[in-house]
Amino acid sequence: MAASGNKGSKAAPLSRGDIVSEVAALADLPQSKADQVVRAYEDAIIRALSSGGEVRIAGFGTFRTSARAARTARNPQTGAPLKIAARTVARFTPSSAFKEAVGGGKGGSKGGAKGGAQSAAKGGSKGGAKGSSGGAKGGAKGGSKK
Repeated sequence: MAASGNKGSKAAPLSRGDIVSEVAALADLPQSKADQVVRAYEDAIIRALSSGGEVRIAGFGTFRTSARAARTARNPQTGAPLKIAARTVARFTPSSAFKEAVGGGKGGSKGGAKGGAQSAAKGGSKGGAKGSSGGAKGGAKGGSKK
């Protein structure tokens, strides 16, 4: 495979031909047969999604469709509003095994509720009443009456 095991380094993107060559080598098939297999695989996924279904591949991920609502955008040069029509887009959600192989574990760039709770538990700035010293953010709730 053309991609190296070095995480974080940018490898050249795999082309369709690269994937066909890899499948041919791994499955001990001629290039023409491997090309047929890859095309059939792609076509099967496209047919399932275009009919409104979803494709689940254990250990790899799930392909599904998602509806995007119509919206109004703005032309960045003129500021004029543009209407963007509603559409259906394909989505891919990687399996946990896929994420582990590619990203090396849990976590990601999106914070979510767990991230905030973990930083609060470690003494982060998003603490609640537990262990709070009042600090500069007294407000109406924490003030003392004299």
